[in-house]
Amino acid sequence: MKTENLVGTTLGGRYEVLENIGTGGMATVFKAKDSLLNRFVAIKVLRDNLEGEEQVVTNFIKEAQSSASLVHNNIVSVYDVGEENGINYMVMELVDGITLKKYIRENGALPWQEACDYAIQIGQGINEAHANNIIHRDIKPQNIIMTQDKTLKVTDFGIARAAAADTTIVGGTALGSVHYISPEQARGGFTDARSDIYSLGIVLYEMLTGKVPFDGDTPVSVALMHLEKEPVDVKCVNMDIPTDLAYVTMKAIAKEQKNRYQNVQEMLNDLHAVLAEEPLPSKEVISDGGMLDDETDDFGYDGDEEIIDDEPIRENTKSRSKKRKKARKKKTAAQKKEDRLAVILAIGTVAALLLIVFGAYKFINNMKGTSVPNLVNMTVEEATQKLLEIDLKAADEIEYSLSDDIEEGRVVTQDPAANTFLAKGSAVKLIVSIGPSGGNIQAPQTVGKTFEEAIEDILALGLTYTVKEEPSDSVEANRVIRQLPIAGTMLNQNDIITLHISMGKGNSTTEAPAMVQKVKVPDVVGLGREQAEEILAKYGLSISSVTRSPSSVGENLIISQSPDSSKTVVKGSSVSIVLSSGNEQSTQSSSAQEGQHNFYGQEVDENGATAAPEPEENRSEQPEEEPPREEPQPEKQTKTFTMKIPDSAGDTVEVEIVADGVTVHSGTHQKSEGYVSAQISGEGTVTVQAYVDGALAAQKQITF
Repeated sequence: MKTENLVGTTLGGRYEVLENIGTGGMATVFKAKDSLLNRFVAIKVLRDNLEGEEQVVTNFIKEAQSSASLVHNNIVSVYDVGEENGINYMVMELVDGITLKKYIRENGALPWQEACDYAIQIGQGINEAHANNIIHRDIKPQNIIMTQDKTLKVTDFGIARAAAADTTIVGGTALGSVHYISPEQARGGFTDARSDIYSLGIVLYEMLTGKVPFDGDTPVSVALMHLEKEPVDVKCVNMDIPTDLAYVTMKAIAKEQKNRYQNVQEMLNDLHAVLAEEPLPSKEVISDGGMLDDETDDFGYDGDEEIIDDEPIRENTKSRSKKRKKARKKKTAAQKKEDRLAVILAIGTVAALLLIVFGAYKFINNMKGTSVPNLVNMTVEEATQKLLEIDLKAADEIEYSLSDDIEEGRVVTQDPAANTFLAKGSAVKLIVSIGPSGGNIQAPQTVGKTFEEAIEDILALGLTYTVKEEPSDSVEANRVIRQLPIAGTMLNQNDIITLHISMGKGNSTTEAPAMVQKVKVPDVVGLGREQAEEILAKYGLSISSVTRSPSSVGENLIISQSPDSSKTVVKGSSVSIVLSSGNEQSTQSSSAQEGQHNFYGQEVDENGATAAPEPEENRSEQPEEEPPREEPQPEKQTKTFTMKIPDSAGDTVEVEIVADGVTVHSGTHQKSEGYVSAQISGEGTVTVQAYVDGALAAQKQITF
């Protein structure tokens, strides 16, 4: 019987084959009805052209046997296995859903929390398999089914074998999908549970970035990349993900098995910690409590040196003068010996003093810390190891910067700089290159400038910026401590420069600049003016203009406000309000009386009667009074403000554009739109700010 002819047949006397629902490299999957248990199932049937391949059939049967022992919410269950008329099949849980691969294609890079949750679910399924001595060896998003309630289930243990069996790839053939294959599989080497961890890391990388780390024209070229090429750090591709999650991803896809997580549970523990925003268990370091090394060299004199008098004493009794001469020579020799002893004692004293000074210097130096090495142009791994060797460490958070000179993945600069003394155990921040931008705009030099001067220079070049504040003992408040990318780096229009702004010496609680403080406008409609002013003041807002309009609402109550309560504005902005002037009809009557003119503009007397018109001849004799001239009011001009949606934004973003504190645009946009524009009206100079998902993305001053 041919596989394609199975629809409408019954296998094993109980499985009624209903329809073909998918075909893979080894098998075809059918939807079927289990008449015995009255449930729908999936039946996986080995393809006709493989039935004669003994090794393939053996693997297929092993898959069924090993999978049948796995019962877990994140694994597609295998219920039964059989053979009928030369057809080998297995009966599995029918999952109503789509593959994770299709989900990624439809959604692109996933929010990091979602990707982290999915990686945990996949990992839990793999962990269960490993606990049963089963290695999957083909983890990929195509083999992961997502149900409608976002439960992920691992399926297709098509090349899995019991771990107790030979774990070297049969015949040197690298099994698995080339984009997710581990280096050891690519070279046809020894595989174990860590091979599945590598593949899971690649899947996590794809969920976070929307693409796999290695891609090429041919399967061979991709396999070689797994063996030879270092992947771009996932944080460089998606800078919005937490540093710890990037660490987990890159550790999972380390080239060498010994550098990866040694079991899935270790990776799961770290992923749970990332979601909980807690320290990673795998990065916890226990201090050995060692003492400082105060040993010094011994420069002491041993005291055994023999002093030899080079003036021999010659015996001569023939004359007194010779005896006296001899006595003088003896005295001279004794003096020389004393002098030499004095010199030796002096040298010993100096040496002892030097030892004391050297020991004190070393002790003080050890207490003070150690000198930071130059880490520029090192890889993150090299820099981290270099710091550990001198009792320093790399900061958990790594910053990334465009660089024209430093190769991607290597350190561009560091904080603090090389040769700075730090206390042992201190952290050094690494700023890592993501390569050149290929642009033609040179980043300006903003270090040392005021915040206002810096953003003026940045915006004048068509660039954008973000701000990070930090205390500084050496740079006065509101000035730029450093910038990324560094001055001179070539950028594209709308590329972002990160400004590190000083908050002043020891000031770690200073509020952010007013430009980045945003508040939600409270609802004041229906309130009186004084009450509205009190409420707005609590939010750092004020009333800018008050107008009146007829309304059925009680007089002097607010009937509308701008911006309304659904908007978010910069703190310090103002709100315009419209007060009710009371009932429309009575208001018109009242105004007619007060103005001594009726509705048609005719003059009326005190009783409201129309005054008699003045005779024509009299009116002609009286010179008409020239109406007062009104000074022409300049018309407000309108200009278009356009901002680019940042590349790092999600697929859907909330964009708000604020002009001098007033929201002029607020709406939801797709990243694919690329740009968002708004019409800005005003006089003089208007400061326009654009916020994407609540974060300042651009600021520009428009002059009319």
